[in-house]
Amino acid sequence: MRRLLTAPWIVLHCFAVVLTVAFGLLGWWQLSRAQGGNAISWGYAFEWPLFAVFTLVLWIRQMRLELRKDRPAEPGRGKPEPPPMTSPYEGDILKARRKEHEPSLLARPTETEPAQGSHA
Repeated sequence: MRRLLTAPWIVLHCFAVVLTVAFGLLGWWQLSRAQGGNAISWGYAFEWPLFAVFTLVLWIRQMRLELRKDRPAEPGRGKPEPPPMTSPYEGDILKARRKEHEPSLLARPTETEPAQGSHA
């Protein structure tokens, strides 16, 4: 918990509080304008409080992630390992890879073809 009381975190806490309060006040201001007859302010009256909620959600999420860093990984928790990916063409892929690493058969002269440079 002390980790959240360092200088960078205190700045982040202040910033989150200021943003949340500012967004709330802006929403209140837009609501009063909308009640006064400004139709477009109705959208802003709902938008600014959503920004405030979004700020709070991100702030809480960041604090939880920071506190979770020191927690040892529990063996039963977390995502299970996905099964290894297999392909129906895996055998063909392996054959093609083997052929790439073997010397090319086209480079060797065959019995029916004379080697280059021989005039028999």
